[in-house]
Amino acid sequence: MPGKPDRSAAGLATAILLVAAVSAFAHSGAKGIVKQRMDAMGDIADQMEVLGAMMKKQTDFNPAIASKAADAIAGHALHIPTLFPEGSNEHPSEALPAIWTDWAKFEAIATELKDGASELSVTAGSAASTMEIAASFGKVAKTCISCHEGFRLKK
Repeated sequence: MPGKPDRSAAGLATAILLVAAVSAFAHSGAKGIVKQRMDAMGDIADQMEVLGAMMKKQTDFNPAIASKAADAIAGHALHIPTLFPEGSNEHPSEALPAIWTDWAKFEAIATELKDGASELSVTAGSAASTMEIAASFGKVAKTCISCHEGFRLKK
């Protein structure tokens, strides 16, 4: 319905914001590839925060900013598999061994994130409101959540 917020997208935005807040504390002591991937994942969370704030009407919708945030997510997603070489789950890593035992699924989720964020970027670039990007945003948020559920330590 025009003018009504998409409650499922707003709920996903809230979940992403909570994950981002908790993750900020986990990066202390990280080095090398673990720090690189935590930084990349942190930036993905930051970009989802930007988008989530727009989805929850906490900030005004800005197509250029939304598109840029989605582009950043897609850029990181492209490199996710290279950030997880086998054996790189030492503390303070939040990566589960399932990443390496189910590598094909992990790579597929990274590709899904890249594709979904690229779609979101295009959609956002020509959108007039968050209503027009709600489905694409929801798809990206669900992809993040599915990866966290199967491949990341529970908080």
